[in-house]
Amino acid sequence: MKKILSLILVLVVASVTFGATYANTSVPGGPFASSIQIQNLGTTEASVSIQYVNNSGGVALTTSHTIAASDVLSIYVPAESALASGEYSVVVSANQPVAAVSNFSDADSGAAYSGATAGALSWGFPAVYDNYYGYYTEIYAQNVAPAPQAIILEVYAPGSATPVYTNTKSAVPVNASVNWSLKDLSQLANNVSYSAIVRADGQIVAIGNTWGSGAAAAQLYSYNGFASGATTFYVPALYKGYYGWNAALSIQNVSAAAAAVTVTYSGGTVKNYTIQPKSSVAIYIPAEAALPAGLMSATVTSDQDIAVSVNISNNANRAATYNGAAEATTKVFAPNVMKRYYKYSSSVTCQNLGTVATTMTISYAAAPGATETSGSIAPGASWEVYLPSKTAVPNGYNAGATIEAGQPIACIINSNMDEAPENTQSMDQLFSYNGVNQ
Repeated sequence: MKKILSLILVLVVASVTFGATYANTSVPGGPFASSIQIQNLGTTEASVSIQYVNNSGGVALTTSHTIAASDVLSIYVPAESALASGEYSVVVSANQPVAAVSNFSDADSGAAYSGATAGALSWGFPAVYDNYYGYYTEIYAQNVAPAPQAIILEVYAPGSATPVYTNTKSAVPVNASVNWSLKDLSQLANNVSYSAIVRADGQIVAIGNTWGSGAAAAQLYSYNGFASGATTFYVPALYKGYYGWNAALSIQNVSAAAAAVTVTYSGGTVKNYTIQPKSSVAIYIPAEAALPAGLMSATVTSDQDIAVSVNISNNANRAATYNGAAEATTKVFAPNVMKRYYKYSSSVTCQNLGTVATTMTISYAAAPGATETSGSIAPGASWEVYLPSKTAVPNGYNAGATIEAGQPIACIINSNMDEAPENTQSMDQLFSYNGVNQ
């Protein structure tokens, strides 16, 4: 039986969308180029088909591949010579379970997002902007229903359950994608953190891209929308002045009633919020006086379904977004980790979401025997693995990793140019995505 991912700039295990270049994006700069990393989560070799779909719904190219068990297929989309420059959605089909990540970038900015495992009728976005202190958002949606359909965007102001902006894209072709730019909309105010819902009568997938300009370089963030909410979310990595890194936490109420929300930080600090339906709150971690400087994790609970996303950045303009985790398992796959691969290196941060202390073990698909086990990690605490410090992993490594633990965990993967001289240069070449719980 074939599994399918959807990526738009989003990924699903059977239907996936990626851009070779983003022809319709409102993000400044470019041209943008994408890469795709697909990891075989099965126990036998996977036969994989990748279909590139243009925005009119036409299939521009189909390619076939095999991936060994636990291995990763890496594709640099501009290297597909039979594919013309342009913007595409991608559908990935396989006879084994697979996971995928897409990176996209231009010369001075880049971002990553991971795939969803299925389409949904609506997707939530906890943080979208129209000149929020110089930051702007665009949203992409892919139609993964069996027929053309209309896709609707709704934007909500903080504290309001009524959308301040609504727009419909009609007759979106099957497997094609559309996008909305929120820049310079008269309905949206400056310096307000909004939330959004993308919905349709049939299945869709969706992602959000946010960009901004620092003093010398652009920042680019990308994250998957939320196909459903949950009453508990885990946040493996928050920063407050941590080697120059800081974070912002956004929480959206995706239910129909007001939500009573509690954020519990790993150091013991607790904050409470009331969030109106469809709207969100934004928490800038450096402004939270009760929190100590450093690396921390958090657990967000609610009496209604919510969605949680995190923006991270540092003083060299590196920037990215990842989603809070509502799902926890004892095994997590990371389809793309690197050690000095064209100057990119990865860190893997995993949070213990169990009720007792546990150890975690990371292994590398392309480096058999290169494993490491943590010490005892308390409930709610995190373990960070920085690949350049791992002598058993060779330089130039670009493949997958698997993290296993005795308690449920969730993981975030960051990849960056973080060694001299690039580490102090003002450019956004940070790529972050959520590990795949299995």
